[in-house]
Amino acid sequence: MTLVLLIKFFSDSKYGFNDRQFCDSLDDQPRLIHSLNITVWFVEIVKSIGILPYNTGYLKVLLLFILAPTMASSTGCPSPTFDGALEFPLFHRDHPCVQQHLGNTRSGNIVEMDLSLPIDLIQNDDINNFLFLMPIKLGTPPVWNLVAVDTGASLSFVQCQPCTLRCHKQSDAGEIFDPSKSESFSRVGCSEESCRTVQRALRLQSKACMEKEDSCLYSMTFGGTSSYSVGKLVRDRLAIGQYAKGYSFPDFLFGCSLDTEYHQYEAGLVGFADEPFSFFEQVAPLVNYKAFSYCFPSDRRKTGYLSIGDYPRVNSTSYTPLFLAWQRSQYALKLDEVVVNGIALVTTPSEMIVDSGFRWTSLLSDTFNQLDATITKALQPLGYNRSYYRGSDYICFEDAHFQQFSNWAALPAVELKFNMGITLTLQPQSSFHFHNDYGLCTYFMRDASLGSGVQILGNTMTRSVGITFDIRGGQFAFRKGDC
Repeated sequence: MTLVLLIKFFSDSKYGFNDRQFCDSLDDQPRLIHSLNITVWFVEIVKSIGILPYNTGYLKVLLLFILAPTMASSTGCPSPTFDGALEFPLFHRDHPCVQQHLGNTRSGNIVEMDLSLPIDLIQNDDINNFLFLMPIKLGTPPVWNLVAVDTGASLSFVQCQPCTLRCHKQSDAGEIFDPSKSESFSRVGCSEESCRTVQRALRLQSKACMEKEDSCLYSMTFGGTSSYSVGKLVRDRLAIGQYAKGYSFPDFLFGCSLDTEYHQYEAGLVGFADEPFSFFEQVAPLVNYKAFSYCFPSDRRKTGYLSIGDYPRVNSTSYTPLFLAWQRSQYALKLDEVVVNGIALVTTPSEMIVDSGFRWTSLLSDTFNQLDATITKALQPLGYNRSYYRGSDYICFEDAHFQQFSNWAALPAVELKFNMGITLTLQPQSSFHFHNDYGLCTYFMRDASLGSGVQILGNTMTRSVGITFDIRGGQFAFRKGDC
């Protein structure tokens, strides 16, 4: 049977009933909604927060999936809606359905429970910073964790007990996984091929092993940041949804992190980069077409999805070649040109990594300098002057009164043009944001902050844009207004 995991919102126009009818259907016995097998609630929490090392306010987005079963087919197997696809409804926290079901629930830390009940599991908003989270269950009995969806990472990991050196607080992302309590847990031995494969991919200089217990070790860092994860390579049961009605992978390979410095309070991440041990590569054999797609919403009233497997072809969709970045496992595109207010910057075509786990978009220094000068010239008539409080690797502006900016329509239009004519036209609030301390800033940064020559397309500039990584076809697509 072909299996495609698809996380998608329901809209009235597509499914033929309104919010009230759909909300009611969740209160009754499970009824047929395209024969879905799992319901996922997508909760987005938006808040102005302080971020280290500067105590400043940023928009924070948290997308939380809460799994709940709906009707299966008469055979007990999932019924597909698109070439084997399973569809999952997702809702923003402010959606009437979410408010109806969460209004009578108790906030608190995640505990092991029947996930068929939509329960608000978030106690505070400080769980993550610009990342999109999904739930996984690890071990036997299962432990529920919220992890980041990261196309820029290969090895998946969660924090594990005992935290030998450092574990950050993750009470609102589930309890820290304790492998000693899992009946299905196993270590990866130092002589196993999996150990050598992971260590080689992570470019470890020497064989890392705890010989006393025959445990393969790993160490991974996240470019341009102080984030890292160090621990043991292990296997255990991974489940999405309930074991009886969800999907279980008995020997999922991942990192059991014993020393972690990673963003804020999420439990870890699931990686989608091109390595045999990534989350995507371990799940991909279950589907008939090697591809994944997602759309992260920017508006709380909009919709989004994440899918693994085949996808519907749309005649109006344009594609650009997808390839692996040079000497890296991340997927990349060829950026041909950057255009600001119709003015094409003088750029050298070069690769750009697509990274859902990174909020900034980095450009080569020459391109960044031209972008800086062009945007600065465009904003001067609006009364905004270039400021350098944040340094020269970021582009920020301030006005005489340092007021909250609201005239988004007056901001320069930015376009990123990729090979084969595909263009990503950025909405003003996808390329600019107002920072409480630094004023009006762009989401662009200089590549030198990450390492010279590394260009990255971050997740803020692709909000509400459908993205498809067609691995089998070697192509990539943007779909504007997809969620």
